[in-house]
Amino acid sequence: MMKKYILLGTALLTLLGAASCKKTDDDTTNTPSLSGLTVNQVPPFLPKGSTLTYKANVDYITVSKGDMPGTLGLYWQVNSAKRDTLTRDTAQSNPDFVYTADTLGTYNVFCYAYATGYYNASASSSFIVVDPETVLTDVEDPSGEVTVNGITWKAGNLNNGTCGLSFRNSSVLDAPMGRMYNWQEAQTACPAGWHLPSLQDFKTSFAETSGVIHSGDLMADASFRGEKMWEYWSGVTVTNKYGFNAIPLGYIDSSDTINTYDKWGEYACWWTSDSAGGMGVYLYLFEREPEALTGKGDKESLYLSVRCIKD
Repeated sequence: MMKKYILLGTALLTLLGAASCKKTDDDTTNTPSLSGLTVNQVPPFLPKGSTLTYKANVDYITVSKGDMPGTLGLYWQVNSAKRDTLTRDTAQSNPDFVYTADTLGTYNVFCYAYATGYYNASASSSFIVVDPETVLTDVEDPSGEVTVNGITWKAGNLNNGTCGLSFRNSSVLDAPMGRMYNWQEAQTACPAGWHLPSLQDFKTSFAETSGVIHSGDLMADASFRGEKMWEYWSGVTVTNKYGFNAIPLGYIDSSDTINTYDKWGEYACWWTSDSAGGMGVYLYLFEREPEALTGKGDKESLYLSVRCIKD
């Protein structure tokens, strides 16, 4: 069992801050440093008004040389706020740091562990506060419907909160962008009166007489937090001709113990009801490819967007 530490009083902060700012060559050689402090992480995107609880883990703090200090202090800082105003109650052994993010923007939360005669250890966590109603702009209403060549489509990606995964583990993005699902979930995820399209359904609605689906006809010139999502490529003309509102969320790979979110800003992918060779078939758009493409993926570990059509 690792040693638990008693927190130092706040009166030491000024003294410690002054001492840590004066590093001489002799200090660098002889003053030991603390390391190994960690804090819990939060989703990268959160809604305005989110209250976050942070815990500092001091169990694995080590020193560069010499003995461990008998006592440790902790203080917290958010962005450029004065650190002493955010020092927690030092009467507790390791109190939680609770913070409410009440404005839009980027937040950087820092935690520092300190002890007299040692250089500080630090850890951090970052997140962005967004408004789900305004985070996605320059796109037609994704809650609507569009009918193309006799097939009625949802104008946005499916958001079924009973299954699938949130993009970047951030549920605040579910409504504007939809969740992602593996192929098995996608088969039954659409609401009553709707179902998952086949590859032929995509072709019936959007393919030209040549059989080609032009990528730009499905792409929306959307912006995420004020930045264009699809990068410009001369061979692709973004028109959103059918009001399909395609946005490049990429995909989620859950084959490892940690979900990997990949190809944001490059790919938009949707499952179809088809399968081939034991794998699920999907249709996808690539930012620099003028024609829509098809691929096959693992039915359990690959998570893609879903677009529903009316029965």
